[in-house]
Amino acid sequence: MLPFLKRDIKYAESLPPIIRLKESPQFDIWNLVKRPHTANPYQLTAKYRVSNGPTRRIKSGIIRRKRRNESSVESAGRNSALSVTSTDIALYDLDADDYDFDADDENDTSRHQTPQAVYSHSQMVYLRTCGDMKIIPTNYILKNLPTDRLVLKHHILGPRGTKALAVALVENSTVQVLDLGDNGIGLQGATYLAEMLEENNFITELRLADNFLGGEGVKAILDVIKDPDFIRVLDFSGANLQESDGHLFTQIIEDSHNLKELYLSHNSFREVGGELIGDAIGWNDTLEVLDLSWNHLRLKGAVSIAQGLAINDGIKVLNLSWNGFHLGGCKELAKVLEKNSTLEELDISANRISKTCLTELIKGLAKNETLRVLKLSNNPITSSGALYILNNIKDVTTSAIEEIDLGDQCVEPEFVRVYEELKETRNLKITHGSVLGQDGTSEDDEEELVNENPVIVLMEFGKLMGLRLIDLFSMMDKDNSKTLTRDEIKQGLLEANIPLTETCLNKLVHKLDTDGDGEIDYGELMAGKEIHRKKLTQTIMQSRDQQLLMEETEVGRVRQRLLNLTAKHRRGGMRSGFSAIADLKKIGGKVVETIPTPPKASERRKSISVKHLTQLDI
Repeated sequence: MLPFLKRDIKYAESLPPIIRLKESPQFDIWNLVKRPHTANPYQLTAKYRVSNGPTRRIKSGIIRRKRRNESSVESAGRNSALSVTSTDIALYDLDADDYDFDADDENDTSRHQTPQAVYSHSQMVYLRTCGDMKIIPTNYILKNLPTDRLVLKHHILGPRGTKALAVALVENSTVQVLDLGDNGIGLQGATYLAEMLEENNFITELRLADNFLGGEGVKAILDVIKDPDFIRVLDFSGANLQESDGHLFTQIIEDSHNLKELYLSHNSFREVGGELIGDAIGWNDTLEVLDLSWNHLRLKGAVSIAQGLAINDGIKVLNLSWNGFHLGGCKELAKVLEKNSTLEELDISANRISKTCLTELIKGLAKNETLRVLKLSNNPITSSGALYILNNIKDVTTSAIEEIDLGDQCVEPEFVRVYEELKETRNLKITHGSVLGQDGTSEDDEEELVNENPVIVLMEFGKLMGLRLIDLFSMMDKDNSKTLTRDEIKQGLLEANIPLTETCLNKLVHKLDTDGDGEIDYGELMAGKEIHRKKLTQTIMQSRDQQLLMEETEVGRVRQRLLNLTAKHRRGGMRSGFSAIADLKKIGGKVVETIPTPPKASERRKSISVKHLTQLDI
């Protein structure tokens, strides 16, 4: 046998195999990723000859679309920045037209922007793997493999799609953040990711929430990452973990020096799992963010978590919401707050904390000098309990509290008075519900709405009323002059029942008149409409990638505030906009929707259902 042949086979056999990633005898992933060591002598001889020659560019290394001209770089006779040797590319003679892409990306034109596309090694491996597995490649994955972030949520990749991605990531050195939340990965997909992580230590943030990995799937991944200790952020929320699975995290919590954030919400650790994790927390001093919400932690489990936190010197943000700490847990948390000097944010919402529990908690809070944010929403603390918190904070001058969240807890007028006094001397923000004996108005929503883009306010208001912008304009243009004076806009919006006071409405109309001539023409509104459409499209694209919530965007803020104000006005006898519908009969407009039912407080983060009316073709 030739010496170079022995050398290549010996090198390939010395590398760790990925046999379990292989789907069938005809689909050998190892050959695909690490260069084939089962090739015929002719291929190996060619490889040996070319490897000693200069780096050059070959056609098989270019993935191009048919009937397109060559790029300006190649037409000038220069090499691209991604030039590679023929031995690296010859095995991947791919054409992008040979592959279909997922239907969700049909409107994505980014891969058609250049006459010629040169894919990286990871991208070519992904395409080849999808072709051999007979699955449709996901364009988002293909596009983001060369970047440092790959965030793909709610795409339902399944185990097979996860396998194709895992193979592509084996030799990838660019992706540092991998977020595959809610993709139906399961135990089998977790096994593929674990084997990939044996080779890839460049990923430092791994998020696999809501994939029902189970104890076995989580164990497969933890066994791989706990020894190299290269993960900084780990998310196993919604992994269907039970009480007996708490021991899986004891070693990584106790021994890891690089893990900074751990998210384990929406599991069922209960008492036994809580005790195991609580003991491990006591030995850790590097973890900074810990999320144990929605885990049925109570009794011994809750007490153990608090005791571990008492001797922990690293955790800054702790989420224990939607558990059952009650009285026993609050007593231990009070001891924690007395001694702990690192905790800055504590969320104990929905923990059955009554006024009695609150009394115990305040004892520790009075001696704490580092806690800045305290969240207590959805607890039966009562209005007198809310006032008790405020009075104790007022008397403690060393307290670092900057924000208290009481959710929709009603408060007494005395609470408002004390709060206003505190704001004069201290930077303090308190979220609470309505004031007893007073109308729970949304003055803040109204003031904030005036500060938003007035065109977006009009567009969203028209959408809630079921009116097109042209119909809204025609309804207000009484003299058919194609321009609107300030008085016409004001009167028209009042007739359409816009939920704003006259003072706020004057400010809104003033902002619409950008040039200060006292009139707004149809062209200005149409230009604003295009801006609104672009922002709405951008919001939808960002929401699809799950990089932000709808309420965090400009359009989402305006829509939510209009809904809140509309709900308030309807409770006060608002005419539901039918005066505006009656006016449309005179101008030949049509109505397709009406005002949606005001959402309950618990449903504000859910999508708003809209009641459809029969279209009026007049």
